[in-house]
Amino acid sequence: MPCFRIICILVLLGLPSCSFLMGKAVGWKLSSKKLPADNRMGEAKLIGVIELVNPEQNYVLINCEQRLNIPAGTEIVSQGADGSKTKLKVTPERKGNYITADITEGTPQLRDIVLYKVKPGDVPAPAPATVSASGAVVPLTPVMQADVIPPLDAPFQPIAPLKPSPAPTQPPANLPTEEPAPDLSKLPPVIR
Repeated sequence: MPCFRIICILVLLGLPSCSFLMGKAVGWKLSSKKLPADNRMGEAKLIGVIELVNPEQNYVLINCEQRLNIPAGTEIVSQGADGSKTKLKVTPERKGNYITADITEGTPQLRDIVLYKVKPGDVPAPAPATVSASGAVVPLTPVMQADVIPPLDAPFQPIAPLKPSPAPTQPPANLPTEEPAPDLSKLPPVIR
């Protein structure tokens, strides 16, 4: 009986190594085959959802989750739940998180998702800039990065205290010093 247990344990210990070796042998056969070329054009970034379609004036209104800096004339694509695709071209009109786009090909539907195809060699759009009062061009980039948390061992940088305002020496004479007691006789009767 003990000999039988030892033989069973040895067989059970040998099974994982057999499956490992079989996987390696199959992998060797697969690695000798040539893999097909990668036909993907690039990645796509989700911009938003179509909120309004105006077929008479040939444009759509897109609700973006965040404000985007997509230049006018950029080609974007909308995709419906049924797989239908529509080509759109961004227009300069914007209001808050909404952007408009002209319909160039296809028929978009409400609630279609809108995608921006990012090609591998694309360079991100330059940051918006404004002209200051002195005439210098100033980029509109945030001073702080919201997603960056300073490390715990960063030194504390105290802020200079504000100058204290002069305290009034006397309270104004026309203000009452105490609040008058409430008149309970003007309250409505209690309903029981």
